[in-house]
Amino acid sequence: MIPRGLLYTEWKKNQWLFLLSSIFLIAANPFMVYNNYVTYQGCLNDPAPQDCEFVVSYTNGSLLSFNWVVSVIIAVFLLGLERTKGTMDALLSMPYSRSQIFQTKFWLGGAVIVVPQAIGYGAASLLISLLKPSHTYDFDHFSIGMIVISFMAYALLMASGALTGHIFAQLLTAFTVTILPFLLIGLPAANLEVVFDFSIGNEFSFISSYIESRLFIFVTPIGYVFNDWIRERHLILLIPAVMSVVFYLIGYVSFLKHPNERNGRFFLWRKLERPVQLLVIAFAVMGFGVFGYGVTDTMFGYLAGIIIGAVIGFFISYFTVYRKTKHM
Repeated sequence: MIPRGLLYTEWKKNQWLFLLSSIFLIAANPFMVYNNYVTYQGCLNDPAPQDCEFVVSYTNGSLLSFNWVVSVIIAVFLLGLERTKGTMDALLSMPYSRSQIFQTKFWLGGAVIVVPQAIGYGAASLLISLLKPSHTYDFDHFSIGMIVISFMAYALLMASGALTGHIFAQLLTAFTVTILPFLLIGLPAANLEVVFDFSIGNEFSFISSYIESRLFIFVTPIGYVFNDWIRERHLILLIPAVMSVVFYLIGYVSFLKHPNERNGRFFLWRKLERPVQLLVIAFAVMGFGVFGYGVTDTMFGYLAGIIIGAVIGFFISYFTVYRKTKHM
């Protein structure tokens, strides 16, 4: 149950952000349809109007492709900014449970992301029925898909915000998760190819088939930043939908269980610091190793890259994970 008083408080704190976000999300879809219509009308004034055709095509994306940016901003304001400013303590001291606070923040922000896009989708559908374009391509799939994808991005940022103690940590953690399948699969595979001088795809055909199936892209959240998913089957949207549920659960549990007194630290849960530091060093070692080999095409370059990566990884992890950020 979301308390009305808490809901009102959260709304007033970010009122202008919510209003501006809603206006943009409502207007983006109808604007694209109308812009195509205006372009068509302008074409009719050309010397060869017979070549003009009023088409609404979302196959290659549109302005809506950036709706996920709004999700990121809202999530940062709801959690990351509050932790960075040190106002989360005051919020937690109010007579509300942590569960109520997280649920209020999460679903208020989620509603601001989903409802305006749904309204914009309806308005664009009405505009299409009135203007009657000769062809409409991927309108429904893209419009619904962007609602799902922007909500997934929002859930991811809320989860990372519940795990971390300031804005930079929230954004960096979220970005790392968006490319995590590549870091866990791609980097080790590339290093194996360098060390043992063989092709992973040739030696292990199931890996090659997995990559060629493009599933590797779509289980990687950053894959939805690009527009390749539009040309896939509609069921592809089940993947970001499931991710949204997973991110929501991670965020909810983290907000309930992790100590708020570590605000300003990279992670609110101290036990995450050492494993994450080791992962950062490992990724840096593998990444710089492959880069060194790619530049020099020698094992010396590979080993030099490993050493440089270890040093850089250590300092990056130390100054990000272990350093406390002061409140704004």
